[in-house]
Amino acid sequence: MSVLPVLAVAQSLPAPKELMDKHNAAAGGRAALDRHTSVHMTASMTMAAMGMQASMDVYKAKPNRFFQKVTLPQLGDILQGYDGTVGWTMNPMTGAQLLDGALADGMKSNADFFGSLQDDANYSKAETVELADFEGKSCYKVRLVRDGREGFEYFDKATGLIAGVSGSTQTAQGPIESTTIMREWMEVDGVKFPKVIEQRTANGTATITFSAVEFDKVDPAVFDLPAPVKALVKP
Repeated sequence: MSVLPVLAVAQSLPAPKELMDKHNAAAGGRAALDRHTSVHMTASMTMAAMGMQASMDVYKAKPNRFFQKVTLPQLGDILQGYDGTVGWTMNPMTGAQLLDGALADGMKSNADFFGSLQDDANYSKAETVELADFEGKSCYKVRLVRDGREGFEYFDKATGLIAGVSGSTQTAQGPIESTTIMREWMEVDGVKFPKVIEQRTANGTATITFSAVEFDKVDPAVFDLPAPVKALVKP
């Protein structure tokens, strides 16, 4: 049996860097995002399995500050953030906690103002595996390895934008397998964001729907450590 047809298919797949660059361009590019210093995103979140609905506010500022507030009517506010040095979380059930290890790394990654842009240099391995169906879209499936953890990203062949990711996600309870789908991209001042983000795990599905995106109006005080968190930081 000849292997030439198989080799021809493999050679026709675009390189991961090509796909990442195409996504960046389709999302507006670094220059469009670099015009801004901060962003505030407002959303609602539905957790169908738990019958819960929440409001969400996400704040980011250059170069690496992050704050998120999720308000659950049944529980209160669940807060997390990164002030450029300290990653933390606070909720009514467990109180204030400082993050370390993989959880701190994840929070720092969330805080990267340019984190929505792709860079193949962030990965120790990157390989375009196949052209596959992902949530009804023809997508290039890219295998990525970062810090020893393997995952996959799916690039929409038609638009170039990321349609989703799958792999292991670090949580306070340990790593869990998850699939995240990004839909209905919207443009705000030349920058594109997914309007709907759906995350599926063995525990159920959470759907985040963004209703507003506003640049350059975030008060820097938003990123200050709450007093209970500050009390945990060693001098």
